[in-house]
Amino acid sequence: MNKFFTIILLVLFTLISSFFANGQTANYEVNSTSFCSAQDDEYSSAYYKDGIVFCSNRRTDLFVTFSTPEDKELFNMFYVPVQGDSLGKSPAILATELMTNFNDGPACFGSNDSVIIFSRNNEVNNKKRDSKDDKNTLGLFTSHLNGIVWSNPEPFEYNSLDHHVTMPSLSEDGSKLFFVSDMSGGFGGLDIYLCEKINNTWSTPQNLGAEINTNGDESFPFISASGELFFASDGHKGLGGLDIFSSKMIDGEWQEVLHINTPINSKFDDFGLITDRNFEKGYFSSNRNASDDIFDFKTMFPQFTNCDTIKENQYCFLFYDEYYTPVDTATSYYEWFFGDGVKVKGKEAEHCYVGPGKYTVELNIIDKRTGEVFMRQTNYEFELLDFEQAYISCVDEALTKNQINFEASKTNLPSINLEKYFWDFGDGILDEGISVSHSYDKAGVYNVVLGVLSEKDSLGNRKKICVEKNLAVVKNPTALMRMKSENKPHNKNNPSTDGDFVVQQELYDSFIIQPKLIHIASDARGILKAFDLVFFESFEKEKYFINSNIEESEEIDLNSNPAKALALESLLNSSRKSNAKLHSIEKELQVLSAQFQYSFIEVEKQSFSESATPILNRLLEILLSNALLELKIGYHVNTQSKQSFDRAGKATQSIADYLIERGVEKFRLRTAVYEITNQLGEENKDTNSLEFKAIKE
Repeated sequence: MNKFFTIILLVLFTLISSFFANGQTANYEVNSTSFCSAQDDEYSSAYYKDGIVFCSNRRTDLFVTFSTPEDKELFNMFYVPVQGDSLGKSPAILATELMTNFNDGPACFGSNDSVIIFSRNNEVNNKKRDSKDDKNTLGLFTSHLNGIVWSNPEPFEYNSLDHHVTMPSLSEDGSKLFFVSDMSGGFGGLDIYLCEKINNTWSTPQNLGAEINTNGDESFPFISASGELFFASDGHKGLGGLDIFSSKMIDGEWQEVLHINTPINSKFDDFGLITDRNFEKGYFSSNRNASDDIFDFKTMFPQFTNCDTIKENQYCFLFYDEYYTPVDTATSYYEWFFGDGVKVKGKEAEHCYVGPGKYTVELNIIDKRTGEVFMRQTNYEFELLDFEQAYISCVDEALTKNQINFEASKTNLPSINLEKYFWDFGDGILDEGISVSHSYDKAGVYNVVLGVLSEKDSLGNRKKICVEKNLAVVKNPTALMRMKSENKPHNKNNPSTDGDFVVQQELYDSFIIQPKLIHIASDARGILKAFDLVFFESFEKEKYFINSNIEESEEIDLNSNPAKALALESLLNSSRKSNAKLHSIEKELQVLSAQFQYSFIEVEKQSFSESATPILNRLLEILLSNALLELKIGYHVNTQSKQSFDRAGKATQSIADYLIERGVEKFRLRTAVYEITNQLGEENKDTNSLEFKAIKE
């Protein structure tokens, strides 16, 4: 449909649409303005004083103008002021001194409404004309307000008798002029162009490029006070006819266009949108009611686009020192102190922090006889920081019909004062709040979006930030959702160098983040490095004492069937390779197991030490974030006395109770006690250990 070229002689738009009922969706509230008429056309509004200026072919009695073959008058510019909370009902001609007996408008205003730039036919002095003449092209003209009278319009320097120049929009500071033209060298049809004012002169028109313009028609540009460009197009993918889109320029490049949701856009022609600086309210035009009408809108739920994928904060690391001092292991040993109450023996130590903070890390050489520090090998401070981002806290997998809690409280945007939190659950349902809940009726993978709005700054602008996360929903607990990743590379986050903290992450797919984190201490001696260890399944001689709801304990000796053990090992390794997320969880469970400081008595009484409680809470967080994960709590004891096994069984159950009381389903937990066969000469060595191990996810 090439309706824009017929604006010279004919009605601008073909009025062949059927009735489309207005209504409210979760995004926008839309209403027809009171001054619109069923028999005439009103379109393309522009802010002026305390109202709007728009184009209409409604009849006037001022003087006779040319009309179309359908006996429709050509377009004039009308002004309607705001009355109360809405526009008035009685528009009037904007200015008789700007009227011609040809087409006048659309327009835009600048310099506190004292300058108008408007579109009209280039030749307006003829007394008679052939209504089928298409050589009288459209151009732009500028007029200044002198008192209450507009000056004689001056033509835009890039007007031409060979092509149209029309539909202007001026930036808030008056330095940029957007307009529409079919000049040669474009992408086809009508394109949007930009001129910049340099030394009080407009620069050569620049086509906005392929991100905005297509081989179809792009028209009715509007540049908002915040710098967001809104325009109509039938070349970008939409609902039908002309649809309204928007884009922002970032680092000199127009971003991917955003299609505005219904009910602003429809299957009819929707165009000519203007809005305040935060896209909270405004006006647009549409022919959904069988004529071109102007509608007002209010944004109930902002649209978010180009959202970031959540970057998972990494708290688990492998500590080692490149310049360690060799020690006599008969008289001394290495011991790491991580600044959070946890100590681990060894030249290398894996450690998981509960969260961000400033920590002092020490590597000491301990005298075995006295237990005192013989020498401090290294000592440094570092700050563990969360990524600055909006953050979605919820499970990664869930069951249909079950309520899921969504939290935004871990959002970390310290430089922004946040005011509103918006949720799009990916199934057409929207919600608002820092903490919300939602359930899904159907299984599938849903893209959950969290959008946050800042408070208004001194200019009235809001910052808008969003992140997205994929949530797998299944019908039953035993169904494992395979995460499908596209076979294409994702963006890499550039390294950040804040002080001596270096972070680099690579997204392999939408669900899996492989951390690569290096921390170089200030003395260049200690190094903190994200561990990337291979998980090996151990098949030592073990007796399983299952402490669960099974009536009879089952005893298994894996060494009695090496072939079965090898096959099982291969199966487990294959499964882990196919689920990198589970692999990552298993690695962290290993670290948590090694860090857990305990005694039979304190675990039985659930009076956990300061260092144990954060580990249990992290274990709780892992389980609550992975609804399909099942956990085995295993106790390894080095004696066959019944008393030790009984106490170990009670201890594992007390840990399970700790987790159950805080929201973990009972059926997801198993407890087990293992007998350890001591090596020769180590009968009296304390080899008791606790193990957290994933059963399935």
